[in-house]
Amino acid sequence: MKKFDGLNYYEILKIPMTSSYFEIKRAYKDALSLYNEDSIVTYSLFSNEERDKIIEDIKNAFSTLTDDQRRAAYDRMLVDSGQVETSIPSREKQDSSPSLSSTHVSVNENHLYSRVKDKLLTKDVKALSDEILLKERLSGDDLKKLRNAVGVKITEIQYITKISASVLKAIEENRFEELPPDTYLRSFLRSYAKVLQINPQKIIDGYLKTISLSKKTNDSDPK
Repeated sequence: MKKFDGLNYYEILKIPMTSSYFEIKRAYKDALSLYNEDSIVTYSLFSNEERDKIIEDIKNAFSTLTDDQRRAAYDRMLVDSGQVETSIPSREKQDSSPSLSSTHVSVNENHLYSRVKDKLLTKDVKALSDEILLKERLSGDDLKKLRNAVGVKITEIQYITKISASVLKAIEENRFEELPPDTYLRSFLRSYAKVLQINPQKIIDGYLKTISLSKKTNDSDPK
């Protein structure tokens, strides 16, 4: 059996190189659970020093593979050093969300923005938009209602923003545990708001407040 120190980051997390962000995050949580000091599976197999080193490697793997630039550089290093085959498999093909090519989406951005602008001028949609933007906290339901009201599809936002459909759906369905770190999420929400032509800072602040409240509620719940 290969020593733990000899494994690359994908092997440490026990995932293929084509894994999506959500698959990496899930594998990271599983690995921490398996090797932490409370694990009944591995508690007798490692010293405290060895366990600390393993946890450090797991965290390094996660931080590298969830950063697009660092991951690309790491993948190239694996190829150049001969640790993996020369051709790196496409991650897009493994994404659970439909790819742009498979959905045959072709969006004229100017036409879409014009369409949204016209919708926002209608009485009902303007009222809905104003109501949503007046809220201190915003949920994915609010965003989805407005998106549907202006007649924009998830695949159209995906095409323009290059944000995967799985992330967009996680945002709209309030699946906070599946969302990327705040730095990325802020950027995604800004791009989402731009397509719907609504105040991006209001959307970012309102949505993050909802996430913060959810975390506080979960933390205060008795286990």
